[in-house]
Amino acid sequence: MHLLKLFKTKLDLYNSKFIQTMKLGLLIGKWGLILIIWILILLTLNGGIDSMTLIQFSVGLLYAITTATIAFSIFNFAENPRAGMKFIISALSLGLIFLVGYNFSSDSFDQEGNLIEGSKLSEGGIYSLYVVTILAVLLIIASEVKRALKL
Repeated sequence: MHLLKLFKTKLDLYNSKFIQTMKLGLLIGKWGLILIIWILILLTLNGGIDSMTLIQFSVGLLYAITTATIAFSIFNFAENPRAGMKFIISALSLGLIFLVGYNFSSDSFDQEGNLIEGSKLSEGGIYSLYVVTILAVLLIIASEVKRALKL
């Protein structure tokens, strides 16, 4: 019994140190990423690098975040299938909103008549932002009305 209690105490201490180390690592990573982004923005504004480098960095960052989100969702789904189903429904809903926004968008052309690459994707993203923002405001209003009626 005493050995089991000692083992549990050691395990709790290890978990506590591991969690503290993870929090510190995430904090350093977050502030490091913010610093890199600001350095790139300032270099772009000063003409040190072209804006395409900033765009490529942003796209790479988007891919990395998307990959990490999907990976952690898969791990969470294995531990908690009910929460995983909520994530899948949310992701499919967001994908559907983006797909509708993309289909409503059109290609843009510059003054010389050349197609602007990515313009349809950007416009679809803007439409999706509009829809998600409107949905968020409506849900906040509905939540406040529901809360006010409960009083």
